[in-house]
Amino acid sequence: MEALTTGHAKQRALLVLDIADGHLTGGRVEAAFTLASRALDAGLQYRSGRIVERARGMRRSLTTSSPPKVVRDFDERLHGVYL
Repeated sequence: MEALTTGHAKQRALLVLDIADGHLTGGRVEAAFTLASRALDAGLQYRSGRIVERARGMRRSLTTSSPPKVVRDFDERLHGVYL
């Protein structure tokens, strides 16, 4: 996990989203969206459309009629973000 402590913040955020996607694929929704929220923070801080769009794509891949609180919070943060 050395890649998470070195390199550019945007690259780290994209890597964190990859890890989050793996958690989501494995059914670990809470872990996935906790990590994705961290990556989204970086995306918003650096005004990175690439990070925000990757986060949106990850969110679209989860289809559930009753998302857990961590996902609802994530949705709230993404709502209205345009970069």
